[in-house]
Amino acid sequence: MTELVAEFASVVEGRELGGDVSRGASAARVYKQLTKQRSANATSGVLFGAEGTQQRHDGKWWQSESDTWDLLARLYEQRQQRRDVAMDDNMDASTDDDATLSDFVRAQDLLERDGQLAEYVEVRRWLEDTAREFQPVETRKGYLFYTRRSIRTQDTADSNAMSDNTQLVTDIDPDASSRQRRDIAIEDHEYTTSLLRTLFEYVRRGRMSDAMALCVESDEPWRAASMKGGLFWRDPQLEDAESTDRVGGNINRNLWKHACAALAHDTGNDSYERALYAALSGRVDEVLTVCVTWNDFVWAHVNAVIEMRMDHGLRGACVYEQAPATSFAHVQSRRTCATDMAQVFDIVESLDGCVQNEARDPLRRLQRALATNTFAEYVEEFAQALSPETDVRMVRVVAHASLCVRQSGAELPEPAVSAVLEAYVDRLARDHDELVAAY
Repeated sequence: MTELVAEFASVVEGRELGGDVSRGASAARVYKQLTKQRSANATSGVLFGAEGTQQRHDGKWWQSESDTWDLLARLYEQRQQRRDVAMDDNMDASTDDDATLSDFVRAQDLLERDGQLAEYVEVRRWLEDTAREFQPVETRKGYLFYTRRSIRTQDTADSNAMSDNTQLVTDIDPDASSRQRRDIAIEDHEYTTSLLRTLFEYVRRGRMSDAMALCVESDEPWRAASMKGGLFWRDPQLEDAESTDRVGGNINRNLWKHACAALAHDTGNDSYERALYAALSGRVDEVLTVCVTWNDFVWAHVNAVIEMRMDHGLRGACVYEQAPATSFAHVQSRRTCATDMAQVFDIVESLDGCVQNEARDPLRRLQRALATNTFAEYVEEFAQALSPETDVRMVRVVAHASLCVRQSGAELPEPAVSAVLEAYVDRLARDHDELVAAY
């Protein structure tokens, strides 16, 4: 800990009052790397017993702190950039009502105009990048290999052998099982279940290209095609010549989302298949059934908010007439979705069990303040609650976070910031008085 305190002080000491206003985000990235290294050190060569438990606990703290610095750097750099753009008198005109633009261009323009939506997208990226690790299924060539072999066996065996597999499908195509109301071989069923879970976990982590590649490599390219429908439509005749040279994306993305919602709504489908298409269409009902951690639940709701706001922002003038989706009215979500980031965290914090306990974690509360842009209020509350029993690690984090936020150009309540810094300096003076001058 002594070494880390000195490293943090070194970063602070190297930041002068003048200079680049992005220095706050830059400092946060340095803190991220320092704490990430601490996490790696804490989890390498983990011991057994009480000492091993403490190691894992320390590693979890350092990883969560590293994630916090990452979130701070992402959001406050973006907020600073938007403040700079707002001060530019030569901003381009909005394309909101321009019916001669492709969906891709209109979506990009929406993100440039709607700073809050852009922040939500950045929070979603952060949640994807910080998701827990998982083991993807291995690639397997040959679609329904064991079912295909059983069918061949039936074609050549006697009637007694055939009776063992009379419940298996007789055709090899993606719809055979639902059409014939028969099963596939148990080995193929197990692999399909693992594949669907992996596809969801990839999408959950923003790794759409990996999900589609797995489908193709596993000889199930139609699954990749079904997921690719979320790409915004592009047309070189309606965009700059240098932006794209061919038509791409989905001209009926709204209809595709309703079809995904219908797949998610179908209780006959695998739970992870339902969660996959629910996530793609911006639903929360089926995604929540496979969520485990605080990170998962927040992602599910943030993803739904983004899709809802994108749909709302892209309504209106369009160069083409979209296909109607009225036949999908029966698959409307049963849950009332959040409309902003504060509601997302309120919903997650109201959950029972370990998710609610995780939401009460001090670093999670700080992450909420950063994501909802309420860090000023958070600092005031933290300063008022300061006591000798306050975790010194949180005092260090909030003190340096305050410096980063203030250096990025955001306004903070000076008395509260001073109180937090004073509390941290008091802790330093006990064992590291040589570092006090840096603050």
